[in-house]
Amino acid sequence: MNLLTEAWIPVRPLPAGAACKLTLRQLLCEDGRWELCLPRDDMELAALQLLICMTQVFFPPQSTAALKQRIVAPLSLDEFESGCAPYREWFRLDHPDFPFMQVRNVSAKDPTPMDKLLAGLTGATNSCFVNEPGLGACLCGGCAAIALFNQSSNAPSFGGGFKGSLRGGAPVTTLVQGEHLRQTVWLNVLSEERLTQIIPWHHATRSQQPTWVAPIKAGETIPSQAIGVLRGLFWQPGHLELMPPQGEQACICCGFVEKQVYAGFNKAKFNYTIDGLWPHPHGPRISSVKKGEREEKFVSFTTAAPAWTHLSRFVVQRQTTNSKEEGQEPAAVVRQAQGLLNKLRLAVGGYRNNQASILERRHELIFLNDGWSGHTEVVHALVGQAVGYRDALNKALFVFSTGFKEIKGAGVKVHELAKEQFYRRSEDTVLDTLARIDFEQAALALLAMGDGLHGIVVGLFNESVAPYRNDPELIRTTAVARKTLYKHLNALKPQRDGRRDDGTNA
Repeated sequence: MNLLTEAWIPVRPLPAGAACKLTLRQLLCEDGRWELCLPRDDMELAALQLLICMTQVFFPPQSTAALKQRIVAPLSLDEFESGCAPYREWFRLDHPDFPFMQVRNVSAKDPTPMDKLLAGLTGATNSCFVNEPGLGACLCGGCAAIALFNQSSNAPSFGGGFKGSLRGGAPVTTLVQGEHLRQTVWLNVLSEERLTQIIPWHHATRSQQPTWVAPIKAGETIPSQAIGVLRGLFWQPGHLELMPPQGEQACICCGFVEKQVYAGFNKAKFNYTIDGLWPHPHGPRISSVKKGEREEKFVSFTTAAPAWTHLSRFVVQRQTTNSKEEGQEPAAVVRQAQGLLNKLRLAVGGYRNNQASILERRHELIFLNDGWSGHTEVVHALVGQAVGYRDALNKALFVFSTGFKEIKGAGVKVHELAKEQFYRRSEDTVLDTLARIDFEQAALALLAMGDGLHGIVVGLFNESVAPYRNDPELIRTTAVARKTLYKHLNALKPQRDGRRDDGTNA
């Protein structure tokens, strides 16, 4: 199956209609309004990212003006054919010598079932409770290509000596969402001038071949500055090879009946070293200074905190020169959107993992109201304020849980339970504020959000300590914890009437 000529993109028309499959030419050269149609949110994001990477390589706009033209109008057939021509043989899933994102003649003791290519379907102890048996039994060519791309670009490695993606174990991906699929693809394609800014060696490496055509040598140390755009966007960190396809069946992922499906693959360990960080344009990065040296890495979900707690990292650029502050670098496609869009619809996706096991799957859409691009410091302040309310609750209940000096604690980690409830109850308040805020006059919106979060925090505190109200040994503990809570709340929210939140005079 050739990704450049055959219908493999699972879509449905907007605003409604039956699902079907498109070719890349139909998507980019026709004026239809489509959205992706796959049952898994991570596979939809991976399919979108795959389309973006293909479009970035085949049809790079020379300037911002050319990019704006492509966002609003389809490609001509001549532009499409000339853009695809140099790559037509490299994107065949069943090529006899260079199959897409695979290497030939992988030696493995036993074939691996296809469900291993669907991230999180197996491997974790909770997998069997949330996934029905057989969900990865067989994949059509299109879904197999998406799964190969997702495994190599976004998911943790297979473990046990297998290498992870070019961005690390489980990186967060942030993309700009448009009104329909074609527009979304172009909104995340960088112009040549911007691409050269983030990858200065872009032109010198333009003729590089992808890893499945010019394989990485075992034991090789590769400077990140030696990796070009095509090779980096389609980096394949492992040795994988799909088993020969089986006959006509329904794909277990997209549901379409295909003449050929894939039921397994071979994989083999393969080692090499990347020296430095390759500036992938789809991932936000953070940096710190340790012992005078600047260290940088891609953002990942390492805790149960929801995506909005990382929003400042996703859209606000901050430099750091000391060890006390964290530097932030939004994804290049998000920074480009600052000059293109008034409102931002930010697609965020990633996994929370424990080595090779995936604990959680996060794929969300966050809206930022008109004016965000000129007031990213407001986004930083808003997220910081919301996180501050979480920390106020956590610190107060930590005191209640552990005690203070000679005062006995409850001995139960109520702060951990309350933190989870805070995330659940506060999410609508924070996201609604981001979607409605007037960035020119943000103070009132921040104050209103603070009022909402204040009520949530006080309510959660009261609920958390209520079961212990009849324990005489915890009366002083509760009082100290409550005083701690209001001390932190008062620091967060300036009082307009000169009174504290607990009703006493300031």
